[in-house]
Amino acid sequence: MNSWEPEALVTSAVDTLPMNFAILDEEGTILHTNRTWREFGEANDIELRPSTIGLNYLEVTAQSESETARAVVAGLSELLEGDREIFEFEYPCHSPDTKRWFLMRAASFAHGEREYVAVAHFDITERREYQQQLERSNERLEQFAHSVSHDLQEPLRMVSSYLQLLEQRYGDELDEDAEEFIKYAVDGADRMESMIEGLLTFSRIDAQGDTFEPVNLEEIIDEALANLEMRIEETAAEITVESLPTVRGDPNQLRLVFQNLLDNAIQYSGDGSPRITISSEREGEEWTLSVSDEGIGIDHEDEDRVFEMFQRLHSHEEYVGSGIGLTICRRILERHGGEIWIDSAPGDGTTISFTLPAVDDSVD
Repeated sequence: MNSWEPEALVTSAVDTLPMNFAILDEEGTILHTNRTWREFGEANDIELRPSTIGLNYLEVTAQSESETARAVVAGLSELLEGDREIFEFEYPCHSPDTKRWFLMRAASFAHGEREYVAVAHFDITERREYQQQLERSNERLEQFAHSVSHDLQEPLRMVSSYLQLLEQRYGDELDEDAEEFIKYAVDGADRMESMIEGLLTFSRIDAQGDTFEPVNLEEIIDEALANLEMRIEETAAEITVESLPTVRGDPNQLRLVFQNLLDNAIQYSGDGSPRITISSEREGEEWTLSVSDEGIGIDHEDEDRVFEMFQRLHSHEEYVGSGIGLTICRRILERHGGEIWIDSAPGDGTTISFTLPAVDDSVD
């Protein structure tokens, strides 16, 4: 049976990795680089190019005055000093013909009594380009939505206003059919304006969202209930709010989520007064929030369709609405790294649940 040396085997395996990889000692001196690191350094004229064993990575990198070099030196210094365990940084790399993007990931580890740092560079050019394309697409969508809002809302308001003026001024001369036609036209203009406003809100979720911060959901619910106060009083809705956590997110967008879900629960309550419960449950690193009602419910086969834009399960004569509220909720929660789903049955109420990242217990 052939003998083998684990350290030599690991070294050979690391040489096959399709990423730049190096090991530094506690002073930042390069102890080992794999083949990909060496070949990349030789083939490209880049700032972060130390590939010779014995060079000090920090000293070589610090010779550059670029933002990239400063960020790398700062991050690796914290690793070597024991102030952090993992460091990640995205940076551009200029070659003679192309511009590529890399993710630098470094982690400290101990071997015997000494500390070391493993450094790897991953080529994320395709991911970065896709992200940039998505950002451009979102920007175009927002510009389109602004244009739609400006160019269509004003004519719609004008149509609605003149139809109402026509009814007021010549109402005595109009027969029942004419009055009904005017009513339908005004209602159609109002619904189209509502849909345009919903599309505008949807387009702004990513572009104009606030940075994430710890959010006390009990305060968010209080604000949402205050905004729906008149609707709650008109329908005599009974809303029970159980203990809710603090999560990480955009407070304005999370308020909109709860407001839309509460408005939906009130809307589809059926003949009786709405009875709604808001609850939460911790599951690992996230919270599951639920808004439950005792309303008309929906078929299981329609549970996914209601999250699609402008999809409605009922006619406008039965229930008003633009058909975009749940679409907005889903997009907001996707931005927060969460999911949303429905558990319902016809005549047996509906529970809409969604997940949000929990705030670390150590965070004040």
